[in-house]
Amino acid sequence: MSECCLCPRSCGADRENGVKGFCGEGDAIRVARYSLHMWEEPCISGEKGSGTIFFNGCGLRCIFCQNMEISQKKISDAKYYTEDELAEIMQKLADLGATNINFVTPDHYLPHIVYAVKKFRANGYTQPIVYNCSGWETPEHLKLAMEAVDIFLIDCKFSLPQVADFCLRGKNENYSQVVWKALEFLYRQVGNLQLDENGMAKCGVLVRHLVLPGMTENSLDVVNELFFRFGTDVYLSLMAQYTPSFLDLPKDCGNEDWQKSLMRCLTAEEYQKVVD
Repeated sequence: MSECCLCPRSCGADRENGVKGFCGEGDAIRVARYSLHMWEEPCISGEKGSGTIFFNGCGLRCIFCQNMEISQKKISDAKYYTEDELAEIMQKLADLGATNINFVTPDHYLPHIVYAVKKFRANGYTQPIVYNCSGWETPEHLKLAMEAVDIFLIDCKFSLPQVADFCLRGKNENYSQVVWKALEFLYRQVGNLQLDENGMAKCGVLVRHLVLPGMTENSLDVVNELFFRFGTDVYLSLMAQYTPSFLDLPKDCGNEDWQKSLMRCLTAEEYQKVVD
């Protein structure tokens, strides 16, 4: 982490010595919240809940992030944890009955996570590990994650480069190239989602896509690309819970039509168009 390259941006920040990267984080683990989460996909949460750990910071930084308060905003009362304490959090959630351990926005803490999972396993815990990420991942990064992770719950946010360029901060015009390369790598190495006899996820890839208001063409392109690249067996979670209250538009955001669209909720008709 002295020259951080844990995301495709490879900003080179000396996080090991306290310099914050584009993600906003140094080398100390910041956890915003951890709990049993009942509102993930049914095969992830089940009846007991997913043991979800929300990390602060993000290397992607969407302007509409639904976790904006913890991923991009400054937090005065941040809570810092060591790798051993992260393992203790995992054990605490498992003891509460968590179906799995679910790391949300984990990429900039991947070395810490690998360590914590190894300790978690050494203490006899067998719950699947979920890597709940933005899709902004490199194959090298994902290969390291595979040492600790069973289920990849991976966003495929944008297939149209112009939409990615509009919605992301920084130079992320190549998001669509990055995410398809990441997904192709995961499907080769890990394969499609596998469910146990109770319908719960045990390993493999589950793709997520949040449908955005006024941008259904992007969503349709995502669905088409998934089909042409991976066929009809892909497990796809189409999400409709976009909330404009989290929107943080830059002054020079460009496309006025898209800007106006993001200021409202998704309509039932827009979502149904993508489902159809």
